Amino acid sequence: MTRNDSVVVGALVVLLAVTAGFIGAPALRPPTSPGSSTASEGPITARPYVEGTIGAPVSISPLTARSQVDRDLVALIFSGLVRNGPGGTLVPDLAKRWSVDAAGRVWTVELRDDARWHDGEPVTSDDVVYTIQTLQDPAYTGPSAGSWNEVTVQATSPTMVTFTLKTPLGGFLQALTQPIAPAHILGEVPVDLLPELPFGTAPIGSGPFALTDLTAASATLVPSLMAESQAASPGPSASAASDSLTTPAPTIRPERPLPYLAGIEFRFFASPEPLAAAYRSGALDAVSGISPQLAAELGAEPGSRLLRYPGSTLTAILPNLRPSHPEFRSPGVRTALLEAIDRQRLMTDAYAGAAVAATGPIPASSPLHDPAAKAVAFDRNAARKALRAAAWTSAPDGWHLPKAKLPLKIDVLSPDEAANPGLYAAAEAVVRDWKRLGLGATHVALPPGEFVTSRLSRGDFQVAVADVAVGLDPDLYPLMASSQTLSGGSNVMGVQDPTLDALLVKARAPGSQAARMAAYGALQKALAAAQYVLPLTFPDEVVVARDTLSGPAVRQVGDPSDRFWDVLTWRLAASR
Repeated sequence: MTRNDSVVVGALVVLLAVTAGFIGAPALRPPTSPGSSTASEGPITARPYVEGTIGAPVSISPLTARSQVDRDLVALIFSGLVRNGPGGTLVPDLAKRWSVDAAGRVWTVELRDDARWHDGEPVTSDDVVYTIQTLQDPAYTGPSAGSWNEVTVQATSPTMVTFTLKTPLGGFLQALTQPIAPAHILGEVPVDLLPELPFGTAPIGSGPFALTDLTAASATLVPSLMAESQAASPGPSASAASDSLTTPAPTIRPERPLPYLAGIEFRFFASPEPLAAAYRSGALDAVSGISPQLAAELGAEPGSRLLRYPGSTLTAILPNLRPSHPEFRSPGVRTALLEAIDRQRLMTDAYAGAAVAATGPIPASSPLHDPAAKAVAFDRNAARKALRAAAWTSAPDGWHLPKAKLPLKIDVLSPDEAANPGLYAAAEAVVRDWKRLGLGATHVALPPGEFVTSRLSRGDFQVAVADVAVGLDPDLYPLMASSQTLSGGSNVMGVQDPTLDALLVKARAPGSQAARMAAYGALQKALAAAQYVLPLTFPDEVVVARDTLSGPAVRQVGDPSDRFWDVLTWRLAASR
């Protein structure tokens, strides 16, 4: 399932297989100084930072990135108008300043005068317009397809751009972290040909680092201010080598601050075993893209530590709430099904403990989380009592719905283990605990395409264990608004609740932080009573790093690539 909310960018996306969301965080704040997240001029570590990761890049482009490695590299090579800052803030990146009208409908962004692409060309409002209009193009089928619907973007000067929203959103500012692509290189390329362009292996960005070498085994990046291409250097073309890329000799512009790192090298591994061996041998400063179980092992190695970034993707049980599934009609029954699950054991089994129990669909790490929200406690006896109160009856052959002669059978869908081991293990835990309650539950693991397209998108399921990308500035409207069942939204459960609709609309509206907190508080109370989504856990994004690396500060992330938010402050000791 792609990010296909038909309302506007910034909305929540249900991730029902293997990808993660990109959009979210506090909005309608005044511009904030970059503060500690931008390094001042200082000594540069002589050697590069070396990170090992599972997988290899497919397309290093904001428009065609598919894999996690793609997104990690894009986060370092490209910039958005704004970027994530400390404490859940948003700070200027390509933007110098921004403003919004009283209705929260028209946003005006002024670009930095000194913003440059790595080939020396200026970043202009044309680049912004090109990027957004490409994402809106009907021919575009990339990871952000449909996510900017009902937003009009216009360049009013070379350094000024306006966004007009049909539906004002309180979290729209987070959408402006979208990495910008260079129009002067890509602007004449038909949208449907973008995935085939050599640009994906020879990217020209405007971010803090530039790619200087790419092979099947590794990628080498240097600070972008040290790697501006010569003005006459051509952009990527069909003649660009597919297995290796080398840029012209770097030039230095000392008038602007440099990162402390001399460079970054990613080393790609096809499986966890050789990656772990390379880390244990001392060849790597950090590892990413590994299972929580392996991360816990490597993090316990001498001189190592486990970095746990609080995630904003919810692992949840999605019941089918359509009239054809009366078994899930009662809030008391849905609460009982959640009470029957030992979530502490689930988090250990599925995520090696690198997760937190969810009180609802808003993570505790979010500024919009209601501190009064409490997680439903594991209590199998209370669950049995609640089912009986709903007129269910327990018999030797299982639980029976009111007046039903045959016991209830529940198929629990999830992606298969190869596609998403965390969700697979979570579904196994759910089925185990429901069986202990006496329910006839069966785990049905499916390939991602079948799981999403053939079953969930069509409403052809009883229960699914899925990932929901809540985002850094959560918008639950597409997930549960009545209109989003049939209009291309993410309401795969079929929720139909006019009272909830009004709360969802109010929560996503612009306003002061206090007003938004109040709106989200009311929404979370209603969701706790209804339990439309059965929240299990918010897994952390985990990275293992040596103690010789200093600087990374843990903050909430929407995608693992968000961990590079403070990369300009990272430093390395002289040796590992």
